[in-house]
Parts: sequence; structure tokens; C-alpha cells
Amino acid sequence: MLEAMSDALPATLLFPGQGTEAVGMSAGWEAHEAWRATVRAAEAHTGHPLQRLMEEGPLDDLRFQRHAPCAVLAHSVGIFRAWRAAGMALPVAATGHSMGFYSALVAAEVVPLEAALDLIAAVEDLSGAAFGEGTMGMAFLIGVPESELRRALAEHPRLVVSNRNGQAQFTASGPVPALEALVAALRPSALKAGLLPVKHPLHGPHMAALLPAIARRLAVKPAEPAFPLISHFDGRLLATGGAAWDEGIASVALPVDWPAVVGRLKILGAPLAECGHGHQLAGLTRWADRDLRVGSLQTPPAAGEAPGSRISGAIVKNR
Repeated sequence: MLEAMSDALPATLLFPGQGTEAVGMSAGWEAHEAWRATVRAAEAHTGHPLQRLMEEGPLDDLRFQRHAPCAVLAHSVGIFRAWRAAGMALPVAATGHSMGFYSALVAAEVVPLEAALDLIAAVEDLSGAAFGEGTMGMAFLIGVPESELRRALAEHPRLVVSNRNGQAQFTASGPVPALEALVAALRPSALKAGLLPVKHPLHGPHMAALLPAIARRLAVKPAEPAFPLISHFDGRLLATGGAAWDEGIASVALPVDWPAVVGRLKILGAPLAECGHGHQLAGLTRWADRDLRVGSLQTPPAAGEAPGSRISGAIVKNR
């Protein structure tokens, strides 16, 4: 039996990652001071014209590897802060997909926005130095059974499954030539397959050797979270600042397992809302469990709007 969740209940928030950026994603948010202040702070720290890129593009510039994750982070955190200013309750918990976890870290006040931007820069700098241009990356494969993907990966020992987004939605990371061969081999049986616009082998063991250098660059003392965070590696709750920040750094080399996150969401039993642009995580969550619905906070709150109205349609199985 399904139970509708009350508007008054706080939600669990889901923060999307890179790949959700789009020209026009900032529409309407310019009128909200909390959003503007967040983006201004990100621009001041990075030197990137993030608001202009979100408003006007061009898309290739917005998707540039140095711009996209910063834009997604600033936008998502700005949305969270604007909704909080409009009266939204603190969430029950939060998580993010891939670098969306950095947005969750900042929203929970584990680290300041600038520290998350520094983490993005450290990953970019150290990956660029470790891997030659165009040598490493990631590929997506949709509609391929995991058993078939695992058999194909046996032919490419330097590739790994980096994202398990659902029963038949995956990414792989590693050397580009091997990724191209994997995509070519699986494309006939896949719904969709191709290379992602990512220049590094994220969420895999190739990144593990960079973790000590990344940590050394980030002299951050994390604060205790305002609400628990959910690991996108295995779905466990991260209730301390140290555990959450360690997870953020380690996530560079840890695979994403969204079905494990969905298992935790069902245990928590709270309404769900995506806090960022698009509906990527709503789709992934429904793919993993058809009984779960995810509301959206991507449209700015209207004057006098009750914050709970955006998530009132979320439903979960009775526990």
C-alpha cells in the first residue's frame, strides 16, 4: 500500500551532478538574493563568469570542464539557500549524485562553498597533471544488463564500472580507446551508449593515487552537519562532519551506487525533492524503484508559496 506524505514533513533532498548544466538554468533565480549571493561568491572565488554562462551560454563554454561543476554546485546550493529563506524546513537528510554530493556538503554546512570549489579545482589540476589530454574519460551505457556489461569489461581490464545508476544504467571509466571499444561492442544492444564530456576517469581506482595530494591541498576543518548526509557509494548515513568530508574527498575514486542510495531513501521514508536543475535524479530514483516519486525545487518559489507544496506528491512504501 502507498502512503501520501504530508506537506508539513521535511524532505530528503537530492542534489544533481555534472551533466545537468543547461543554458537558461538560472531563469527566475536572479530575483532571489540568496541565490545571487551564492553565485557571486562562487564567481569571486573561481574567477569564472558562472551567472552569465548559465543565463546566456554558449553551451560549450558552460560545459567546459572548469566551468560546469562550479556552475552546478553554485546553482544547486543557491537554490537550497533561496528555498530556506522562503521558509523550507531543514531536510531529514541529503545526498548528491557524483559531484552533487559536494552541494550536499555545503548545504549541510559541513564545509563552506569555497572549500567545495577548491576540491573541484584540486581534482581538475591533479588529474590534468596525472593523465595526458584526451587519454582518460567516462562512458555511459543505458539498457545493458549488468551481466552483459561485466562480460564486455573482461575484454578491457583497465576499465571499471564507475556509476551503477540502476539495473541497466551504468557508466564506465578508464582509457578513452578502451571506452570507445566498449561502446562500439555494446551499442547494438544498448538503448543509448556513448562517451561523457568528462576528461578524467572519475569514480574509479585510477583516481585513488591522487587522493593523498587532493587531501593535502585542502586544509579544511569540517563542521558537524546541520542534517545527515547519505553516502552515494553505499547508502550509509554520514552523521559527523569528518565522515562526510572524508567521503567527499574519497568519492573521487569511489563508484556511485544509486540503488544503494534509494534503499536508504526508503528506510528514511521522507518525501523526496531534487534540489538543482532538471530531473536527472527523479528519473534515476524511479528507475530504481517505481514506488518512489521525487518532487522538484528547480523553479523559484512564488510569493507566499508554501515550501512543502513542491514535494507533496512524493510517495513511499509503508515501512
